[in-house]
Amino acid sequence: MLDVITIGEILIDFTPSGRTAGGNEQFECNPGGAPANVAAALSRLGARATLISKVGDDQFGSLLHDTLMNGGIDVSALTFTDEANTTLAFVHLDDNGDRSFSFYRKPGADTYLRTQDVPFDRIENCHALHFGSLSMTHEPARTATRAAVVKAKEAGVLLSFDPNIRFALWESKEEAKRNILWGMKYADILKISEDELHFITGTTDVEKGSLELQQQFGIAGIFVTLAEKGCYYRLAGHDGYVPGFQVEVTDTTGAGDAFLGCLLYKILKTGISLNQLTKQQIIGMLTFANAGGALVTTRKGALQSMPTTDEITQIIETNKQHDDDRFRPGFHFSPHSHWLNDPNGLVYYEGVYHLFYQHHPYSNQWGPMHWGHAVSQDLVHWEHMPIALFPDEHGAIFSGCCVVDWNNSSGLFDGSHGLIALFTHADSCPETGQPRQRQSLAYSSDKGRTWHKYEGNPILDEHDLVNFRDPKVFWHSSSESWIMALVAGDHVRFYRSDNLREWSLSGEFGKSEGSHDGVWECPDLFELPVDDSGHSKWVLIISIGDNPNCPEGSRTQYFIGEFDGNTFINDHPADHILWLDYGRDNYAGVTWSDIAEQDGRRVIIGWMSNWKYANQTPTGAWRGTMTLPRVLSLTSRDEGVVLTQMPVREIEQLRKGTLCWNEVKVTPEVPFTQKTNDVLLEIEADIDIRSEDEVHIKMKSSGQSETIIGYDPVRQWLFIDRSKSGLTDFHPSFACKHGARMVSENGKIKLHIWLDRNAVEVYANEGLVALTDQIFPDAPMDRIEISAKSGEVVVNSFYMHALNSIHIPNGPTQQTSRRIEV
Repeated sequence: MLDVITIGEILIDFTPSGRTAGGNEQFECNPGGAPANVAAALSRLGARATLISKVGDDQFGSLLHDTLMNGGIDVSALTFTDEANTTLAFVHLDDNGDRSFSFYRKPGADTYLRTQDVPFDRIENCHALHFGSLSMTHEPARTATRAAVVKAKEAGVLLSFDPNIRFALWESKEEAKRNILWGMKYADILKISEDELHFITGTTDVEKGSLELQQQFGIAGIFVTLAEKGCYYRLAGHDGYVPGFQVEVTDTTGAGDAFLGCLLYKILKTGISLNQLTKQQIIGMLTFANAGGALVTTRKGALQSMPTTDEITQIIETNKQHDDDRFRPGFHFSPHSHWLNDPNGLVYYEGVYHLFYQHHPYSNQWGPMHWGHAVSQDLVHWEHMPIALFPDEHGAIFSGCCVVDWNNSSGLFDGSHGLIALFTHADSCPETGQPRQRQSLAYSSDKGRTWHKYEGNPILDEHDLVNFRDPKVFWHSSSESWIMALVAGDHVRFYRSDNLREWSLSGEFGKSEGSHDGVWECPDLFELPVDDSGHSKWVLIISIGDNPNCPEGSRTQYFIGEFDGNTFINDHPADHILWLDYGRDNYAGVTWSDIAEQDGRRVIIGWMSNWKYANQTPTGAWRGTMTLPRVLSLTSRDEGVVLTQMPVREIEQLRKGTLCWNEVKVTPEVPFTQKTNDVLLEIEADIDIRSEDEVHIKMKSSGQSETIIGYDPVRQWLFIDRSKSGLTDFHPSFACKHGARMVSENGKIKLHIWLDRNAVEVYANEGLVALTDQIFPDAPMDRIEISAKSGEVVVNSFYMHALNSIHIPNGPTQQTSRRIEV
């Protein structure tokens, strides 16, 4: 059995229990004291725990003795004295459950512990000795405590130290610091709070302060408690943050003691020396300790409220289930559960936007494809619908499209109109066993609620073609025919039809055009006006599958040109490549069909992932997110006609509050930092880059996470750096820095950024460049920092809009503003 000894104060905590009719605070008494609490936590977990201390020969002393004994704690080194009364502490709780203290200790019985009261033979043979600073506020307890610590050090016993500063019990802050620094010279393990670290080191930087202490005192393991946010650790050559647990707080008294008791138990249980622990082992131990600390705050009375191993295990398992929603986006579409990839069948019909998508309803990884279904009236709030299309005798349901058959050209609607879905059936050829892909049709007469598969399926079968899939269909008024664009491995094929059921090949494009780093997928073809010129161009969008030799993974290109009803003619040389998005996570994007002419927008949405790691992202029981819906436009630039894209205006309804700063000057030494309690943000930044200094916008969490959006004026390069964005080690390609060339305009750049729990989307200079990335922070983002890499950068204006979640029904959407001039 593990044998741990704690030495120091034991007392009565008087905690609030309400107020009298006259408004005075009422208290109830609970046994406590930090070393006693640590002993109680260890005993509750199954260790042999002994407390060395003294209590008054009074009713409170007897209560403490009996409580410890009933809790399984060895009280053989707990003695009574008539020299002083048992120490009393009054705990005052604010509305958040946070504490302040007042004491009745002038002096208290615990300060009368003498050297002869210490069982040195027991200390020499125990596994660990824990001590704090409060047993060193007065003599003779100071000398007794120091003697016990020195004996333990000489015997090679693990020493744990908690400063547990209570300034009211010290003659001065200087005396408190002297004694705490003495304790640090002997400690193998230091548990310290943020405020205590600041007091000792003078810095509010947790990482810097803990490193300073470790280097100064040679402390093997330093653990900085961060309340509900968890803890920071530095041990065995590793450091990092481990998130806490969200619980309903009743009383935070004893939370740090429970944390430390649980941590000591786990460390000693491994039987491994501190400097040999792996990062995975450390994180496991601290997760256990964080859980124990969180559980204590849900109860009153620390010493008698310590959790069992089963209770801690239960909250950890429950939290794993909650982790499924840890990265659940607040304003991006995600599946209710299981797997999502490509958007399919995007159509607007009778006031409703339909979003179908590739869906595996029985797993969070890619598998037999179905068509999931969601609907929206505003492209922002989505309602999950029943699965629209299931696999059948022809195979799984791969990607495709929907159109409104307004004139019943299909003959399937008895003289009325309805929705037609065209999609790829995927199975294996019975003769050869090779993969086979054929095109099929389904129709709906009830606004997409139920679907009937056409009896003549499949309607298009090219036996000699592989990777023959992803039909996109539209009505081409000039040729008065339906056009289908679909891919065949390395090119696009165009088909024509009068009735949506019978198709004939009319042309091909792309075998020697654009990028062929991967298989071609998910085509789209549409016409857009160029600025206000009165002219228009056709846009052909092609997604490119993953290639092991390309670090970018799957991505999307587009072509600008003409379409004559038979084939596409590229405006650019064959080797000229235009990318839709320069981030890592925007794939298979297609546009909505049949948006009303009076609306006039071409709206696209993509799958926010990458085939390099799509099956491994750490989202739990669900996996897959869509980008924000974006409006596509064409504009003429020096290099030719290009696409621009910006999120739909409907997103603005989510704004719930705005902060604004103007003329902010930032340097490496003096960054601009703004804390935020909102994890869902929209940011607008207008930045003067005439100084040619690189500028960074960092989105940081209370953990180690930071995602950097930067611009290098010298290289004219806009980038995202997610190498330290949180959880990145699930795939070697995820942690990376990437970007695109972007020319400033009139000496400045404009950035429009949307930050969600699992995603960041960046649009530069009104959408000329877009970067879309998934991120998985180790803790919620809680501050924004703007800095220059060198020199000085001026931020002309910076707007930060807090956003409501789309998952909150009828949430407030009115915008309130507070303008701050800096």
